[in-house]
Amino acid sequence: MHSAFLYMALVWCGIAAAQAEWWQSALIYQIYPRSFKDSNGDGIGDLNGIREKLDYLKDTGVDAVWLSPIFLSPMYDFGYDITDYRQIAPEYGTAEDFENLLKEAKDIGIKVILDFVPNHTGNESEWFMRSKRREPGYENYYVWADGRPDKTTYMLPPSNWVSVFRKSAWQWSPERQQFYLHQFVQGQPDLNYREPRVHEEMKDVLRFWLQKGVSGFRVDAVNYMYEIDPRDFNRQYPDEPLSGMTLDPDDYGYLNHIYTKNRDETYQVIYNWRELLDEYTATEPKLLIQKPTPIGPCSPLLWQRQQEWLCAFQLQLPQRRGQGDHC
Repeated sequence: MHSAFLYMALVWCGIAAAQAEWWQSALIYQIYPRSFKDSNGDGIGDLNGIREKLDYLKDTGVDAVWLSPIFLSPMYDFGYDITDYRQIAPEYGTAEDFENLLKEAKDIGIKVILDFVPNHTGNESEWFMRSKRREPGYENYYVWADGRPDKTTYMLPPSNWVSVFRKSAWQWSPERQQFYLHQFVQGQPDLNYREPRVHEEMKDVLRFWLQKGVSGFRVDAVNYMYEIDPRDFNRQYPDEPLSGMTLDPDDYGYLNHIYTKNRDETYQVIYNWRELLDEYTATEPKLLIQKPTPIGPCSPLLWQRQQEWLCAFQLQLPQRRGQGDHC
């Protein structure tokens, strides 16, 4: 059962080196585990299914496989709403299944790259549950804000920010009596990278998988990790200006997203992750990759600095003659 979400991508990086590293010319094959191969007949692809096809992948010339999220999740967003970054989703298998996959892949010369989703967790995460209850140490793990009173007994969202998936990017929590930010779906609350403990948590997640022997990570939605610092706006989140692109206030394109993405603070986080990966290069260089972000002031500097910490990639779809760019 092969996935419609499989992509082949060559990773191109113009980095001068005396000897080319493995990733500079690697053929990396993305696998969406849920629909790749079902090994036990339950109708869901799994890790053992991927393991069973390793020889086939090797024969096609694949150097590395990049796995879409395999972590514990309620699957509201098919794995991108992570409950626990260290546990394998049971429908995909067990920790032992992953270790067997990793070992057999390495034995035949295929490297394993994981999706890393740092911008948000799922709303069933223990971190989020504790943050909702304001448990000590977890109060600021997520982006929380007071609402704005209206003329009734209801509270309005803290700002006009819109989710990538339409409507307000703020969701009310009756338990905490505040709004939390979700730049994607309601079940994906944004982590607060202005909280030092969040930085350490995410570095520990990277260490956990590096110690198991993965060859790197594809970082998801990296340019959404920071929002404007409310301390610069009297401890409030300011409204974003209208874009003039649409009249639909629920559409993501309604606003010019100057406060919610492509923030300069993101650079230092990525540099720190790059340094962490470099601690695990005794056996091989570790890869940290992210698709270029084509819009916003972050982009030019982001890719100018790519050789310091990150490899940029772009997925291209085949085109018929005369057709425009599909990506």
